[in-house]
Amino acid sequence: MKKTTLIIIGLVWIFALIILIISLTNLYPNNIFKEYRLIIGIAFITITGFLKLIYNSAINKGNKV
Repeated sequence: MKKTTLIIIGLVWIFALIILIISLTNLYPNNIFKEYRLIIGIAFITITGFLKLIYNSAINKGNKV
């Protein structure tokens, strides 16, 4: 259960990071995220904060034996 949670957290964070990179760079000419750069940046910070809380609770549950 702990490994599965950590893998899911990692995948969600990598997906959010990819969207952030796409929105902040001009890699694609017709970028759908271009107009929402500020919102995507704030969402990335928020997602990272929530994932950190989930990660810490998963790690702490594993250490309590």
